[in-house]
Amino acid sequence: MRKDVRKPRRSVLYVPGSSEKALNKSSTLDVDAIIYDLEDSVAPDAKKESRKAVIDIINSEINKNKEQVIRINSLNTDEGREDIKILENCTPDAVLIPKVNEAKEVIEFEKFLKNDETKIWVMMETALAIVNAYDIAKSSKYLKCFVMGTNDLSNELGIEEDLKRTALQTSFEKCMMATKAYKLSILDGVYNDIRDSNGFEEECVYSHGLGFDGKTLIHPAQIDICNRVFTPTPDQLEKAKRIVEAFNDARKKDPNVGVIVFEGSQVEELHVAHAKRILKAEKLISEVAGEKEEIIQGPQNQFKYKTGNFFEDFYMGQKIEHGTPRTITSGDSSLYTALYGSRYALHSSKEFAKSLSLDDSPIDDFLLFNVAFGKTVPDISLNAIANLGYAECKFLKPAYPGDTIKSTSEVIGLKENSNGENGVVYVHSIGTNQNNEKVIDYKRWVMVRKKDKKLESIEKNVPKLSKEVSKEEVIEISKSYNFNCDKFNFQESGSSLTFEDYTIDEKINHIDGMTIESAEHMMATKLYQNNAKVHFNHFIEKGGRFGQRIVYGGHVISLSRALSFNGLSNAFKVVAINGGTHASPCFAKTTVFAWSKILDKVEVTESIGAMRVRTNGIGDAQAYQFQHTNSDGKFDPSVLLSLDYWVLVPRKKA
Repeated sequence: MRKDVRKPRRSVLYVPGSSEKALNKSSTLDVDAIIYDLEDSVAPDAKKESRKAVIDIINSEINKNKEQVIRINSLNTDEGREDIKILENCTPDAVLIPKVNEAKEVIEFEKFLKNDETKIWVMMETALAIVNAYDIAKSSKYLKCFVMGTNDLSNELGIEEDLKRTALQTSFEKCMMATKAYKLSILDGVYNDIRDSNGFEEECVYSHGLGFDGKTLIHPAQIDICNRVFTPTPDQLEKAKRIVEAFNDARKKDPNVGVIVFEGSQVEELHVAHAKRILKAEKLISEVAGEKEEIIQGPQNQFKYKTGNFFEDFYMGQKIEHGTPRTITSGDSSLYTALYGSRYALHSSKEFAKSLSLDDSPIDDFLLFNVAFGKTVPDISLNAIANLGYAECKFLKPAYPGDTIKSTSEVIGLKENSNGENGVVYVHSIGTNQNNEKVIDYKRWVMVRKKDKKLESIEKNVPKLSKEVSKEEVIEISKSYNFNCDKFNFQESGSSLTFEDYTIDEKINHIDGMTIESAEHMMATKLYQNNAKVHFNHFIEKGGRFGQRIVYGGHVISLSRALSFNGLSNAFKVVAINGGTHASPCFAKTTVFAWSKILDKVEVTESIGAMRVRTNGIGDAQAYQFQHTNSDGKFDPSVLLSLDYWVLVPRKKA
């Protein structure tokens, strides 16, 4: 983005000068620029009234926080010559000249400008304009922007609609080179089907990737998507800041330095310049946001659809009742088994469950965890940057097929981060069944983006969370299940190992590995009704930090637990989670291995003991090296997950 760009140009909306409704609504729209159209969208008999309406709205200053542009008719027509007289009665930011063919047309237009405030934009919508793009770009000091007229250009070139974007590639590239060479902005053309939001978003991502500064729009429904795609992401901003700071630090030590090593990669001045452009773009966008008279605080005040809660939408003591309750079916359990291959006898065999004094085989503990967790995502995590951790997680009752799980949360802590761009939200979440009995109870903390970075800081309030579920609580929870392991069938469970066969600090390599397929983690995410974009939306994430979706952390937890069967097959029930770390992102095609360490043990009853286990999920490396943290205290790069939890194990019969 150029130094002299006064406003960002992510979203630029055409507003017909003849539409009173559209003109009145324009001041409420979160758009960067408005093109008041006097050309194609205005009927010949409405031209005169449209000119007056455009003069009135510019002079009213209700859109002074937006860049205001007038698209006139061709100056070769009577209408165009009347349009240009508007400049005698108002001062738009720019005039958009249609169907420019040569540089001399831009030069000739300069004589109509009344002051230095009004600039020139040009429509690039003819074959001759594309041929002369370089000459046009350098024609006038008042010229600031190319606007691609993709509909007219396609028509002149005889391009079929289905091949339009591919066939226009050469035109795009030539105009792109011209504008970048002469430091102009360039805007992509319109997307005609206002009902096709997916297609529009895909085209925005394509445009952004080519280097367009923004896109012209024909309907307000397209604004939100356009702004999001053309706005630097938090990850991009954070990395840009780190690059600039690292380079500046290096320059302080050596003023002649031209290359540094940054996070394992070579960074030159060109990379620093790009990082500065990202930060400049964000500054311009923030300045525009700061000019708005009204800030939308809630996630759905303006729209019928939910955009999720931002950091400033949370407050201490806030109680959230999450929709929609979920009835667990036997099909859910079967699909869970298909996804992870879990073989624990308690969740596989009704008869085995009966032998432990249960009426039926309960659903897998982590199926319950993921379902209850998934319910909270739309309200807590939709705008999250990262799920930071868990604490005090307790599995209080078994859940069975046919049970309906509902989740509620209470905000127990808030801490704005020093960058002022995001903050940490601490919540206490509870999952209940149809009888309003607690089946799972846990606390977690999430880093969430701020919507308005200029809002005043809130008071810091960090709750005191236990680093572990105590032995006393583990014993109490375990006894509440009323398990009787006197008749524990070691043949059916798959192992003869008992509580007494494990020792504290013992390490177990679980040997087996399992490769995550893209379809599997996508299916799992949908199984839990988890709509976090970073996990399920490849269309968005292919332009994000990693260029692909991140596998949901709960998927890695479930997979690691399933793999631990080979060595912990009689650890038949999870009763608590002390804490966990998703140490590295996981992606499709990663092969996961696992190993566990016995951290502690406690006797529960004469037939049952509880073991505290830490299981590490390892990505694309076998676990016989027992990878955990390195000498610097940081996790080994191969560690995907480190989960600290309590399990029940049968004791040796007397």
